[in-house]
Amino acid sequence: MLPEKNVTFTPVTSCLNCGNPLTDKDFFCNICGAKKIEERFTPKRIVKEAGERVFNIDNTFLRTFKDLFVRPEKVIDGFLAGLRKRYFNAFSYFTIAITISGLQVFVLKKFYPEVVEQMGAIGGNPNAISQAIQDSTMEYQPLIMFATIPFLALMGFVAFLTLRKHNYTEHLIIQLYTYSHLSIVTTLIGLTVLIAGGDYLSFGLFTVLIYIGYNAYVYKRLYQLSIKGIILRTLFFLLLLLVLYVVISVAVVVLTLLIDPELFKEMIQQQQTV
Repeated sequence: MLPEKNVTFTPVTSCLNCGNPLTDKDFFCNICGAKKIEERFTPKRIVKEAGERVFNIDNTFLRTFKDLFVRPEKVIDGFLAGLRKRYFNAFSYFTIAITISGLQVFVLKKFYPEVVEQMGAIGGNPNAISQAIQDSTMEYQPLIMFATIPFLALMGFVAFLTLRKHNYTEHLIIQLYTYSHLSIVTTLIGLTVLIAGGDYLSFGLFTVLIYIGYNAYVYKRLYQLSIKGIILRTLFFLLLLLVLYVVISVAVVVLTLLIDPELFKEMIQQQQTV
């Protein structure tokens, strides 16, 4: 029993979520699983609930973060099989990745505007169009991250289609975990590089290799492939990604030409002066 000064003003005799009757010995509702809370709000309770709700201090997040390095198949296959308590939910993990990425964008814009300007340059020369694209990418980063995953899942689905293990929706879950994990890791490393005064642009290019390597590692463990098998399917994955990139690039150019011919001419002139 809680000390009298810590209990609520009225005893909890039924679940506040579903109305199921509760006894003094119940700590959770046996119908909906909601926790029975009789403790009054105190600073200690606020900190505790913030940890449980936001940071998940019960080590679920830390366990997920660690196991996505050492045993990613346990996290992903577990979630697909219905495991929900041991590891962080794929969608919640993606939300954390978006939040941390947003922190990086804020730090870049607030404290390192010269780096943002360099990112919007081509061949070391300032370029108004590329700078505008860079600014839009930062502004709509969460939306771009969310829109990227279906395309990556499609590439994974096609590349591993003959193995007949996961459907397209399950590949979405795989990419939610892998993309989110890489985003968290590379963002934290990137912030460290920024603060330490390192070459952030070179690190940004290196993250492409990190993505390719980690995805190959995850799929190898998920499908228990040989080194040769994962290399061949990774090359096929990259080929599909290249084809998709070309198709999207051509579509963007065509749309730009149709919607704003003057902007298209400006883009051509900018490229010729580089």
